[in-house]
Amino acid sequence: MRESKVADVLKGAREVFLKFGFEGASVDAIAEEAKVSKATLYAHFPSKDKLFLSVLQAECDSLSMEICRPLSSQNDARSVLEELSQRMIGLVMDDDYIRLLRVCIGAASVLPEAGEIYMGSGPTRAIRTVAQILERLHEAKSQNVQDIQGAASQFIHLSIAGVIMPRLLAVDQPVDASEHSKRAADAFLRIYAGRNNL
Repeated sequence: MRESKVADVLKGAREVFLKFGFEGASVDAIAEEAKVSKATLYAHFPSKDKLFLSVLQAECDSLSMEICRPLSSQNDARSVLEELSQRMIGLVMDDDYIRLLRVCIGAASVLPEAGEIYMGSGPTRAIRTVAQILERLHEAKSQNVQDIQGAASQFIHLSIAGVIMPRLLAVDQPVDASEHSKRAADAFLRIYAGRNNL
């Protein structure tokens, strides 16, 4: 299959999966959305499962790039944490991210690989990225963090707590990302105050 056709299939599949979920999406609907024949679709993706996992991987990779971008501030702990927290809040506020997470949750019971891909390319990658940032802050003595991985996970939870569940459940709840990120940074700094913050 030509690369352009593969891209067409993935684009069409993305639209159908995000709209109907894994179980609600049909290969016929995906082929129609992608404007390809079912034979063309199956030539590269032998099953709906494989196609869904490919779409999920691509989406997770794309969304995680937002967290991995270089930060504008590198040394001031508060600025670093607030910017990082705002990025995570922004991701949770993204409609495509929430649709993807809902679809993944729905698919995981019948396709466990979906959960593994999401965890590996989403939360696990985010924890690794945040951990690298916290390690730099620790080395600069602006944070006193011994368990880097645990602290990274805690910071992510502080950042999205009270935001992600209303989004998943379609509860209309206003979010002030700037204020929320300040509270997350404040809480984290109180727990892990470094030499420069005492």
